[in-house]
Amino acid sequence: MKKFLAVLAIVFLANLGCKKLDDNDGLCACSPVTEPTVALVVKNAAGADMLNPATQGYFTNANIQLYYQENGGALKQLNFYVRPSFSYGSDKFNHYQLHTTEIIKHIAVNNHSFYLKLGSNNPLKLDFELKTNEKYKVIKLLVDDVEAPAETGTVAAYVPNIFYINL
Repeated sequence: MKKFLAVLAIVFLANLGCKKLDDNDGLCACSPVTEPTVALVVKNAAGADMLNPATQGYFTNANIQLYYQENGGALKQLNFYVRPSFSYGSDKFNHYQLHTTEIIKHIAVNNHSFYLKLGSNNPLKLDFELKTNEKYKVIKLLVDDVEAPAETGTVAAYVPNIFYINL
């Protein structure tokens, strides 16, 4: 009887720990959480990947600032990381990407412009447009009021919201 009660208690506690609070796909609340990201590929005029350490004059994390300006004028830095090129099965993506989850979070709360400062260059103004009927899908990125091309290859099926910024 004690074993039965112990098993019943474990099942009850596991059930409490796995309650979902939203309608996202996944097995339960214990499923891995994936946040929607925006990935930016930065190229120079010659088409070289400016986030790749093998490129002459590339931008290190210390030389990159991603931020937005609050209503009071204060600048708020956003977290990001640079991901190296990757492959998924036979698909190869040959560019380093600046990834951030914070842009989409801030767009949902307050749709304002973001700024990307690379080295000593002037900050680039980034304006994003989300798809209204699909959660977290960026359909357009304007860089200084010019539309940036989006990744449309097979990699876009499993890494959405990749855009190319040309300097």
